[in-house]
This record gives sequence, structure tokens and C-alpha cells, in this order.
Amino acid sequence: MKIRLNEIPQDGRAYTFDRKSGELNSILQDLVETRPYDVNFFIKPIGNAYEVRGKIDAQVHEVCSRCGYDFDLPISRQVNEILFEEQEDHRKSHSVHGNQSVDFLGKGPSMTAVKGDIFDAGEYVHEQIALEEPFYPMCGGNGKCLHEDEVREIQRRLENEMNEAEEKTPGHPAFDVLKGLNLSSKD
Repeated sequence: MKIRLNEIPQDGRAYTFDRKSGELNSILQDLVETRPYDVNFFIKPIGNAYEVRGKIDAQVHEVCSRCGYDFDLPISRQVNEILFEEQEDHRKSHSVHGNQSVDFLGKGPSMTAVKGDIFDAGEYVHEQIALEEPFYPMCGGNGKCLHEDEVREIQRRLENEMNEAEEKTPGHPAFDVLKGLNLSSKD
């Protein structure tokens, strides 16, 4: 869903996207699949830039990194973004300045460059949802697993089985047949 920023009135415009309206269904398919989502934006011009405020609510399918159970992870992300026109880079070499993108450290708005006064809302929402997905999701939230006791029991059982396997006689089991052979010579 592409939004033409130069068509937004001075007092701003509200945008709402959800599963029923369907504008973002195809671009969010890989993240939310058929689960519901709700996206609300209010975009307002501020000088030669645009302010975007709103909220993204969605659910994504995850697998608990501790127990392996499937669960739906709720995503809720506040949007506070400044959109600005990306200027053409006339330099043919690399920038002399270091990486200055430390927007994630503050509570203020983030900055996003747009080309040709077109804001790709679908791509932006996709990226925001993907950024909320944890590296190691847990089915109980807040770093907790709902099936912790079950996981501990399985770990204990596997450790016992491994200890029992180590206690068996060393060597390959095929050589156990040779123990019963009489190798003494009667010549």
C-alpha cells in the first residue's frame, strides 16, 4: 500500500488497515498468515517532512525456543516516525561520517527516508512487525516457558539414558560374541 505524501492535507489524514480491508494481507502473509492485524496511522505534514504516529497490533506464529510448542505471539508496537525526502547522493565515495543511526536508543521519533514523496506503508508495517519478533521466543512471554516442568522432566530422562549408556561395557557390542569362543589349541 503506497501512500502519496504530497496528497495529505495540512491537518493530516488517518489510515486504518486490517485483515478485513485487505490492503496489507499479501505483504504480511509471511508474518501473520491468516491471523488478524490492526494498523492505525495518522500522517501529518511538518514543514518539508511528515510525522507518522499510530499503533500496529498483530499476531505471529512462533515456536517456543524452550519446549518446541507452537503458539501465537501478540505484537503491539507504537509508531512515532518522521518521514523525510531522501536526497540524491552526489558523492561518488563513502561517507566520511560514522554510523549515526542511534534512533533506537531514545524515546523520540525514528527517521525514515522516502523517495518521490511515496511512503510504502506495507513495507514499513512488515518491517516493524518483523523487528518485534524475538530471537528466542517463549510461549509464556517475558522469557518464561509454560511447559518448563515438562522440559525439565524430558532433560532428566535423557541424561539418565545417556549415563546408563556410558556405564555399559566399553567396546563395540559385536565383539561380545568373541568372549564365548574357546581359543585354546588341542594339537
